[in-house]
Amino acid sequence: MAPLQEQICLINERLRSFGIESIQEIKMTDREGKQIGQIKYGYRPQYVFDSVNEILGPENWRYELTKEEIYENQAVAEITLFLKINDAWLCKGSHKGQMQIVKGNVGDAQKGAITDAIQKCMSLVSIGSDSYKGLLKYVYQQGTKKTSTQPPPRNIHPLDPSTDPSVPLSIMPKIAGVTFENRQGVIVAIGDHLFDKKELLKAAGFQWDKTGKSWLKKAA
Repeated sequence: MAPLQEQICLINERLRSFGIESIQEIKMTDREGKQIGQIKYGYRPQYVFDSVNEILGPENWRYELTKEEIYENQAVAEITLFLKINDAWLCKGSHKGQMQIVKGNVGDAQKGAITDAIQKCMSLVSIGSDSYKGLLKYVYQQGTKKTSTQPPPRNIHPLDPSTDPSVPLSIMPKIAGVTFENRQGVIVAIGDHLFDKKELLKAAGFQWDKTGKSWLKKAA
């Protein structure tokens, strides 16, 4: 695995380590404040940027604002992302971001549109990929549930995969070509041609998530 890929994996692991505090609900509303469309879940921008700065270093990535537009009720910005690799700058493409103008505050909307575009650009190299796979919804919902007042059992093994997402899930069923990852209490099935094995996954308690296009199961 190339150094950049390793660094991206470390960034994503750092983001996952924050848990629910790094996740936000994203709701679209109309002019009257009524919700439109589905609620989405994404990483809070500051957590993403802090994680990227921690692993890559702030001097090893930058962006350029290539286009900016202001409409009646929203600001739109187009950003080009650059990553520094072996003393050379790699352009990883551009993305547009948008933000609604609230109470005539155009400045905040412009800033939000730029931030949104930067995060989308980072998704081109899989930074914050859990957000675009629909996995954060389950982490957020689990974190907002009322926790039990009883203390946790003292005999939990430190390498129990239900408590440590970095541990291989040896307790999962053996399905040819399929591996499993525990991402903060959500088990994700990984492999090629998973649709051909849907009956085996269903039998193991997995469900198809249309948003993230993944087979998911809550950890015990």
